[in-house]
Amino acid sequence: MTLPRGQWPLYAVGFLAFFTMGLLQAGYGPSYPTLAREFQLTLDRVAFVTSLHFFGSASGPLLLGVLLTRLSLRNGLGLGSLLLVLGVAGVALASSWPLLLAAALLGGLGFGMLSAGFNLVFAELGPGPANLVNGVFGVGSVVSPLLVLAAGQQAHAPPFWMIGVLAAVLVPGVRVLRPRPVQAAQEQGADGWSRPLLALFLLAFFLYVGIETGLGSWITAYLQAQRSPRPELITSLYWLALTVGRFVFAFLGSRVSMFATLLFGSAGAALCALAAALPVAAPVAFVLAGFCVAPLFATLLSWLTRVLPSTLAPYALTVGSLGGAVLPALSGLLSRQFGMVSIPLTSAAVAALLLALVLLIRRQAGSSRPRQPQQSL
Repeated sequence: MTLPRGQWPLYAVGFLAFFTMGLLQAGYGPSYPTLAREFQLTLDRVAFVTSLHFFGSASGPLLLGVLLTRLSLRNGLGLGSLLLVLGVAGVALASSWPLLLAAALLGGLGFGMLSAGFNLVFAELGPGPANLVNGVFGVGSVVSPLLVLAAGQQAHAPPFWMIGVLAAVLVPGVRVLRPRPVQAAQEQGADGWSRPLLALFLLAFFLYVGIETGLGSWITAYLQAQRSPRPELITSLYWLALTVGRFVFAFLGSRVSMFATLLFGSAGAALCALAAALPVAAPVAFVLAGFCVAPLFATLLSWLTRVLPSTLAPYALTVGSLGGAVLPALSGLLSRQFGMVSIPLTSAAVAALLLALVLLIRRQAGSSRPRQPQQSL
């Protein structure tokens, strides 16, 4: 797509922001073995670094929303980028595990603020720009495990220093932005919407982010335990399949119903996760799982905004981040009790529960079944 004249600084900063966020979010999982060795921890305890990151990223959008009542969006993004730099540098410098966890929480807070702010900026430009920058996030997620493989085998710090340098460029970079003022949201259809239906959507987002992050965080450690060659490469291919899948389903969106897409994604993820319990099938199964879960987030969000007030969407995004905090840690605890095979089995169970929720949402929505949106890149 052709960039609009005069908006190249916005796109340049946006690309950098989403690429950096993709690097960070996908970088913790492949670093688990190195972190466990450095800090003399079990892998289930190391997994809490991802949980703290996601607790921060869940709080970031709420903090940004509060700040926008007093600050401009540009200043809010500036604060978010500063918190991200401090958090990532803290992870690289931390000499103790509590300090590293605190830094991951701080970096996650900045991450959440930047994610919410930049998504708001590009959503105002239309679905094409919004999909484009989120695709760049996926590219960062693909590159991140390879970065850890190349620079983070002896110590965890080098990859995070590299991410920190990119994040530092964002601090002055956001000053060139001239986003339009954020208007107070108008309540749309506040009366008559179903709270049980909202609860189902919230749980669906919780489970989806838990599946995506749980698999992405644990693939490397699981395959290492199975003595599979190049586990970091499989992790990278998982994120690549997820990224490609999002673009594929963006083009298929007007041809396939949202309900059918959600059935494919949740059922496919469950079957692939089950197959990953077999060591011989695990590498291919994990990559296919990435493709299956790819369309779930955008499709769930589109469905929610068609059967519920769109002003409820931020709550779904926040609860989804909490799923990314809770479920990877739960997988770690279960792996300690029942062995590493519980990693794919837990993801399979969560995906099966998501499939059941999709069926319940369709039934609960009743006559308010979603209209198919026009999607484009």
